[in-house]
Amino acid sequence: MTIEIKKPIKINNFSEIDEKYDSIICDIWGVIHNGQELFKSSIECLLKYKNIGYPVILVSNAPRPSSEIKIILKKMGLSEKCYDKIITSGDLTQKILNDGNLGSNCYHIGPDRDLNVFDGVNVKRVDFDSADFIFVTGLYDDENENDESYLPLLQEAKKRNLKLLCANPDIWVQRGKDLIPCAGAISQKYQSIGGNSINIGKPFAPIFDEAVKQIKLISGRDANSTIVIGDGIDTDIKGANNYNLDSLLTLGGLFSGQKTEDIMESINKKSVFPTYYINELV
Repeated sequence: MTIEIKKPIKINNFSEIDEKYDSIICDIWGVIHNGQELFKSSIECLLKYKNIGYPVILVSNAPRPSSEIKIILKKMGLSEKCYDKIITSGDLTQKILNDGNLGSNCYHIGPDRDLNVFDGVNVKRVDFDSADFIFVTGLYDDENENDESYLPLLQEAKKRNLKLLCANPDIWVQRGKDLIPCAGAISQKYQSIGGNSINIGKPFAPIFDEAVKQIKLISGRDANSTIVIGDGIDTDIKGANNYNLDSLLTLGGLFSGQKTEDIMESINKKSVFPTYYINELV
């Protein structure tokens, strides 16, 4: 079986393609900021098209409610004039937790900064032996641990046939100049040993369903030409591919410092193809 290789089109400025689209779904971490500072050119770009009338929806695999992400972005200096709405995997995860289908007691893996995801949720954090399922929002210490650090616990969870709910499918995220492991790495490890993982957020359909729904509410139109902007092949671009939306890959986030030919080789190996790519969103 021959895999069709699609060659992404390089652009230098979003204005080269803007007439094709009337709305934007944009990743946050890696496109708008690097975890420490905002990308000025990206902010200017989003503000311009928001002012023109494009609905701009920010989507994030952050395992926290969108209300908290909004506060964080505001503290970093991002004006609410740059976007219409923020949707996070934390929002969707709270709904799943409240459904009760996984049980009412979870063993939580993640840092204290993620605990807001439990606000208004009918699920208790308990010790491992009392847990109905595993709930992962991140690593306890993402600067010194990796997925292998959790293998013994995951092996015990597998023996008990526990499901694992992952609130952030990202494998890596950019923090300054470093790449930091995320909850998705633990979920991937559990799947590799035969465990049952449920992943919320990009690239999975529910977060795109919600984003498209919000675009239609804002625009008042049933049909939109929407483009997805992101720096993650396995999350943003794969999600756009699955949802049959055009996409723009930015190279200043997860791919920062890598050669373009190496990036294109990675894209071809994964068979996940952006429509366009750009060094940074301008």
